[in-house]
Amino acid sequence: MKHRWSEKVRSPDGHSSRKVCERDGCDIVCVSRHETDERGFALHWKEWFRGTDLVQRGGSTPACEPVEVPA
Repeated sequence: MKHRWSEKVRSPDGHSSRKVCERDGCDIVCVSRHETDERGFALHWKEWFRGTDLVQRGGSTPACEPVEVPA
């Protein structure tokens, strides 16, 4: 199942942005980081969180894992 992402929200300093999967029970947060190293080269990476727990840093987007509610 694919994530259903919210609109992207950019940080005031422009160094990151975040979006949240809006599927019931998934609630994974994707944080895109944008920085520059000491040589002036652009650095970009993504981190995924559930609550305050880091799920993954870099790589492919983790699977959408909504909680299924019995009928």
